[in-house]
Amino acid sequence: MKRTASILRVGLLICLLGILVSACRPELDFEFPGSGKAAFSGSGDTYSLLFDSEAGTATLDLSASGNWTAEFVNGRAYWCSLSAMEGKRGVATLTINVQANGEYDERSASIVFTCKDLKRTIIVTQKQRDALLLSSGRVEMRADGGSFTVEVMSNVDFTSTIESDGNGWIHPLSTKGLEKSNLTFKVDPNESLDRRSGTLTFVSAAGMETVSVYQRGETPTIVISEENIGLSAEEGVFKVEVASNIDAALLIPEECGWLREIKTKTISTNTFQFAYDRNHAREMRSCRLIFQNESYKKSDTVYVDQAKAAILLENQDFYLPSTGDRISVLAAAAVSSLDQLRFECEWLVPDGVERYADSCRFFFRVGENPQRTQRSASVAVSRPDFDQPDVFRVTQYSLYPSFSYTVKGEEVAAPELTETETPYLVFWGDGSHEYFVKGLTHHYESAGPHTIRVEGQAFPLFELPKPADGMLYDFSKLNL
Repeated sequence: MKRTASILRVGLLICLLGILVSACRPELDFEFPGSGKAAFSGSGDTYSLLFDSEAGTATLDLSASGNWTAEFVNGRAYWCSLSAMEGKRGVATLTINVQANGEYDERSASIVFTCKDLKRTIIVTQKQRDALLLSSGRVEMRADGGSFTVEVMSNVDFTSTIESDGNGWIHPLSTKGLEKSNLTFKVDPNESLDRRSGTLTFVSAAGMETVSVYQRGETPTIVISEENIGLSAEEGVFKVEVASNIDAALLIPEECGWLREIKTKTISTNTFQFAYDRNHAREMRSCRLIFQNESYKKSDTVYVDQAKAAILLENQDFYLPSTGDRISVLAAAAVSSLDQLRFECEWLVPDGVERYADSCRFFFRVGENPQRTQRSASVAVSRPDFDQPDVFRVTQYSLYPSFSYTVKGEEVAAPELTETETPYLVFWGDGSHEYFVKGLTHHYESAGPHTIRVEGQAFPLFELPKPADGMLYDFSKLNL
C-alpha cells in the first residue's frame, strides 16, 4: 500500500513538471547560436541582422509552440533567402543567406514569422559597397588653359590632392552653384610648345582614384589670312597675312614667274606683299605660295588664280530662227575697227558699231536660212595686247514651218501647242529662245510690242492668245 502511494506521488510530480515545462516554453522565439558574419540585436517582437557588403550566412534557432510560417514583406528579396518558410512545433534551425551587395546603397528585407496569434519580425540589413568613383580618369586641356570639373560619386568621405607634377598650374576652384560631389579645377595657359601632365589624387576608405590631366603645348602653327586669292587679268599688288608661332619660310615655284615677292622694311614681318603681271593669255593661270617650317614639318598654302582677260561680256553663243534676225555683241574693250573682227561667212553681215568710253557694241544682220539644215559661223574678236582672240558663235536653225504674232506686255505666255515627237522652238524676239513646254512664259524688260515666232516641223493644232489692239499674226510660212 505504501509502495503504491509512492508511485502515485512520483507520477504526479512528473505530470506537474511537464505542465510547468509546457507553460514555460515560449510560443515563438529566436536564438542565434552562430550568426556567421552577421551582427545580431533586438528582442521581443523585432530582431535585426546586419551583414557587411560581402556574401554571408547567419544561423538561428526558432522555438515555436505550434505550426509556424514565414514570409518576406513586400515580396521576396532576390538577394536574401531563408532555408525554410514553414515548420512545426518545437525547435528548428534555420539559415539566412545574403548575396554580395554590388550596389552603392544600403539595402534591407523584412521576414515575418507567424505562430498562432503571435508575429515576430527579423529585419535583415546589408551594408552598401563602399565606393569612390570619378567621372573620368583623364582630362585633356588646350594650351590656352581653362577649367574642368571632376564629378565624384562616393558614399564615404574623401580628400583630393594635387600632386607635385601639377603644382603651380592646376588650381582648385570653389563654385557656389556646384554640388558637393563636383570639384572644379582651373588650368593656367601653357606658353611653351611642349606638352605637360599633372595628377589629381582622391583618397577615401574605399580606396584611391587618380585623374591624369594633360595639357597641350602651344601647337606649332602657320595660319594664313586667305587660302584662295583671285586676281584680275590686269597687273597689281596683294598681301598675305601669316600668323605663326614658328618661323615661316616662303617658297614660290619656278613656274610662277609672273608673280614675285616685294621685300620692304616698312612692312610687318607677318605680312608678305606680292606683285603680279598682267595676264595676256586667254586662259586663267594659277600659282601656289607655300609657307613652311621644315623643323616642325608644318606648312600652309595660298592658292592664287589670275583671270584671263575677257573681251566679251555677253553670251558667246547666239541662236537665230530660220527667218533671220539682228544680233548685238558687247565687247568689254574698245575695239577700234571692224578689221579686228575675223570671220568667213557670207550670210553674217556687219550692221554697224556703237563705241563707248571703255567698250563697244557690234551689230550683225542675218537673213533667212533657205536650207533645210542649220548653219553656224564663228567670229574672232582680237586686240594687239592680247595673245589670243575671243570667239563668239552664231547658229541659225534650218527652215521649218513657222508662224509669228506681235504682243505687248512684260510677262508673256507662249501659245498652247499640241505635243508631238518633234520639238518646237519659241523665239521671243529679244535675242533669246527656248524649246516649248506647257506653261512656258517669258519676261521682257519693257512692255513691247514684241514679235514671237514659233518654229517646228509640223503644227497639227495650236491655240493663239485672244486678239487685242495692235496684235499682228503672220501665217505665211506655216505650210513650207
